[in-house]
Amino acid sequence: MMSVAAPAAACTLCHSPTAMGVRHQLLQHDLARNAAAVAAPVPLLLAMILFAAREPRRRRAAGR
Repeated sequence: MMSVAAPAAACTLCHSPTAMGVRHQLLQHDLARNAAAVAAPVPLLLAMILFAAREPRRRRAAGR
């Protein structure tokens, strides 16, 4: 039976040198600061989605 903690071997992107470098830069230096920087655009994106959802929709003409 395979161990649950083993890395996924199917993902070639996860095991590339670039992916290892990105993980090192994000996780090794200042995790809290890097996580905040990655998550910072999320509230702005959600606000834009809510703004677009609340915009009144245009009514179609009766003949169309």
